[in-house]
Amino acid sequence: MLVDSFRMFLGYIKFTFVGGFAEGFINECYNNGLNLKNIKRKKDYIIAETDIKTYFKLHRFAYKHGGKVKIIKKCGLPFVLSPLRNRWGIFAGILFFVLLISFMGGFIWNITVTGTDKVTDAKIIDYLSQNGLAIGKRWADFDKENLEFSVLSDFEDIGWISINKFGSTAGIEINETVNTPNIIDNSKITNVRATKDGIIKHVTALSGLPQVKAGEAVTKGDLIISGVYQSEVDNKNHFTHAHGTVLAEVKDSVTLNISREQNNKIYTSKKEYKSFYFFGIKIPLYFAKEKGTSDTVTEKSYFELNSFRLPIAIINEQENYYKIESKTLEDDELVELAKSELEKRKNDEFKDCNIVDEKVSYDLGVDSCKITGEYIFIEDIGEEVEIELNDEKNDNKDFNDEEKDTGNKDKNIAENN
Repeated sequence: MLVDSFRMFLGYIKFTFVGGFAEGFINECYNNGLNLKNIKRKKDYIIAETDIKTYFKLHRFAYKHGGKVKIIKKCGLPFVLSPLRNRWGIFAGILFFVLLISFMGGFIWNITVTGTDKVTDAKIIDYLSQNGLAIGKRWADFDKENLEFSVLSDFEDIGWISINKFGSTAGIEINETVNTPNIIDNSKITNVRATKDGIIKHVTALSGLPQVKAGEAVTKGDLIISGVYQSEVDNKNHFTHAHGTVLAEVKDSVTLNISREQNNKIYTSKKEYKSFYFFGIKIPLYFAKEKGTSDTVTEKSYFELNSFRLPIAIINEQENYYKIESKTLEDDELVELAKSELEKRKNDEFKDCNIVDEKVSYDLGVDSCKITGEYIFIEDIGEEVEIELNDEKNDNKDFNDEEKDTGNKDKNIAENN
């Protein structure tokens, strides 16, 4: 296979020997070091192959043995290029193309990211571009090892990264870290305090002494489960890691102002424009875009070779042209729009909350509608706060402070009742 490819590259000639003593002609060629291949005997002639230089030496030996040689077929690259030998522009173009490809191969024209889930590909590509690795940059312009180390330092969710060169494509391979479960450190002395104002519905103290009961009102920062308590057995202070679940009824509200004057997009037409993307260069396949205000949707279809994406693509841009129309809403339209926007805000801010009651009120004005949503939902408002214990004196002080807080709280509840 390799020999045949080499012969095709150098070129060879298929010829016939007729009218003479064939055996003598063949022996004469071998005695003079002329190499003949694929010799075939016919009735009154032979067919053989030889290289271009050797063929021109055969005429003398053929005449010596009473025959002559004649070309049947010319094979190989030299004969294919022979008609183009006076067209220097083609060879110059081929040479320029080879040099261009070699030069462009020293640049990055495509970036692919694999292995990401927690971190978006766009965030990784943006970070790399700010640190020297971007489309159109030379491979030699950035330090691969330092850049990989920087990514590991700045992204906690990335545990391993490798930047690989595939032609003109930078392949970014990433392995993300696996989150370990939060392990409660029971050696720490903690209290459980309220993170929000609310009315206690239920307290489950897995460890520690509850300081509130169902139905009591608490404010942010109040002590709910104490990690410091006094034993009835030995009348001494004891310390523990207080933790548990504190379900409370919490109130929150959202207020929006919706303008009566609304601007709406009215789409009028749609146009598609194609471009040819070649090694970072965008070549439009159209004369000019239609003028006007539009939303653009862009799609890139890359060419692939053996599942490898080349930096060559067809870009399809869809322009959705529109005009802005102003409309003054009637009262019922304005109210419906306000309710719709409030529902979106509620689903966004309280999507993880168990809403048990809600009340919506609105105030129609000349230019706008003010709408307010008041919500009551059940939420775990407990937060563990560590207690710093330095010595026994401070321990007693912490306990006394906790006892004082509890006493003041009971006093306030009694006064309110």
